[in-house]
Amino acid sequence: MTADLWILLSLALLTELLTLPPLVARGSVPGGIKWIFYNRDTELADVAPWGGRAVRAHSNLADNLAMYAVVIGIAHFTGSTNDVTQVAGIVLLIARVLHALVYISGIPYLRTAVFAVAQVSMLVYVWQTIAHFLAH
Repeated sequence: MTADLWILLSLALLTELLTLPPLVARGSVPGGIKWIFYNRDTELADVAPWGGRAVRAHSNLADNLAMYAVVIGIAHFTGSTNDVTQVAGIVLLIARVLHALVYISGIPYLRTAVFAVAQVSMLVYVWQTIAHFLAH
């Protein structure tokens, strides 16, 4: 498996792992365990603020995962990957891990900066794919 596909697999695993912090936050309040196992028709009160941020960090990565899969997949299957895309993939993965940690910790400006780094790394993938087609 190529480095690009390992990056994509790692992003999918990170998305799955980010389902756990909200469960910890919700499970630690009175009635939280019951809420987790029931239908969740109502919101759970008294969840720590970091729990809400953990939900949003997971949602953000889940929302972007489809775009990452499309861009990395196209680059991979068209043979557009190279050393530049591998570095961009590593930067993307590191940025997304940092984004989750910073988001859950509640550091607003750094969260936005790290998210921007991840998005720029996707633009690098797109650029490398376009450059590959223009060169051939």
